[in-house]
Amino acid sequence: MIIRILTEGQYRLEGQALTDLDRLDDSLLDALAAGNRQEYEDNFREVLALIRGRGNRVPDTELVESDLILPAPDTTFEEAKGLFVDYPRQLS
Repeated sequence: MIIRILTEGQYRLEGQALTDLDRLDDSLLDALAAGNRQEYEDNFREVLALIRGRGNRVPDTELVESDLILPAPDTTFEEAKGLFVDYPRQLS
């Protein structure tokens, strides 16, 4: 799966990392739905760290379509609530 982090670039993520991302993503969405700002911020940081740490960066010179687009790392809780309204629960 190709994941774009806005303002940062794209990463290729595969295997167990996708399962782990799906679990973190569900927690992030639950935190948003519950209005829990701190939990959202913690989960969003974990999502970004997982992608950066376990994904392979797609070179800027390689043109590939993103399967999933995440907002910029500095996205606020209020901005995220609007952005994640139509976000899929199942990533794979």
